[in-house]
Amino acid sequence: MTSSSDTFPFGIADVVELLGLTVRRRLPSSLYLNCPFCGDQRGRLNVNTDKNVWRCNRCGAAGGMLALYARYNCTGNADAYREICEALGRYTPRPRVNDCIGVKPEKNVRATPQEIHQTYSLLLSMLPLTPTHKAHLLSPRRGLTEEQIARFGFKSTPPAFLCRSYAERLQRQGCTLQGVPGFYQDDAGRWTINFGSRTAGILLPAVGMDGLICGMQIRLDTPLRRRDDPPSKSGAKYIWLSSIGKPHGVTSGSPLHFVGEPFAKTVYVTEGLLKADIAHCLTGRSFVAVAGVNSLNGLESALRCMAQNGTKLVVEAYDMDKSENEYVAEAAEKVQQIAHTAGLQSTSLVWNTAYKGIDDWQLALRQEEAKEKAA
Repeated sequence: MTSSSDTFPFGIADVVELLGLTVRRRLPSSLYLNCPFCGDQRGRLNVNTDKNVWRCNRCGAAGGMLALYARYNCTGNADAYREICEALGRYTPRPRVNDCIGVKPEKNVRATPQEIHQTYSLLLSMLPLTPTHKAHLLSPRRGLTEEQIARFGFKSTPPAFLCRSYAERLQRQGCTLQGVPGFYQDDAGRWTINFGSRTAGILLPAVGMDGLICGMQIRLDTPLRRRDDPPSKSGAKYIWLSSIGKPHGVTSGSPLHFVGEPFAKTVYVTEGLLKADIAHCLTGRSFVAVAGVNSLNGLESALRCMAQNGTKLVVEAYDMDKSENEYVAEAAEKVQQIAHTAGLQSTSLVWNTAYKGIDDWQLALRQEEAKEKAA
């Protein structure tokens, strides 16, 4: 029998709940989940709640509960242990044996959509856009104009030492902070924002069909990589502004982003907020952006709403690696299946594989047209 000092103050079931993973089936000593690493949607990731281990029977990814959290959040086991303990509201020296399931993490309630929009809007009005970030958005690689940058509300993340003062300013102006993703209370009970040096980058507002800002994504200056990743592997380039696991913090929820005409007959679905914004500027078409190829929560209800508004056709416009990556191809097919379930027609858009995303392709076409006119 192990002593309390030899056990984790939580179990893998807590980690699954904290990460918000989709559970397909529950058994007395195991769970079957969708795999967040290979995109499996059939519950092939098995979690053994007695042994606190997991394995995906599709892609082979496996490990203990710290590895599950660390791999999902692109961090190390030590940071994973600390962050999970914070979410559970307790901390003990890191144990050697992981056979004790602890207290469930507190589930905090999100603010209303109007409160979230008001707080984010005012925060964006306070933040600057650094010359470096502005130059990146204006560069030929992105092709945006200053007017478009201002219209979308792109800003730079603030340094951590200014976060508390921004939170105080927002409170003084009547904004709600509790329940807004990214805001939480520090050890002294003061409200602050979950920005830091490791997550510095460009803030990208996610806007719903109602025109309200419902979330904020960060295009990171330095991609987040796991410590054991090979040098050739690129890290995560985009993360959500979230305060899940923090005192009085809430998850981002990975919301959908909409840009364009809500009553458009044709709507394109692609991956990535910035990509959708740029593609809209280049084509004038309406886009729904998901955060990742498998982040499809809420897509069916959004498409049903669009169908009521007059939308007839959904065009899947995922990156062209869908032609060689079976996981992306399956996710792209899933978009069309969801469209059919919502009562809409659907098709898949393909283009020259020399250009990965629809924004890259359209930007190349625009630049080629400019060259021809100049010739």
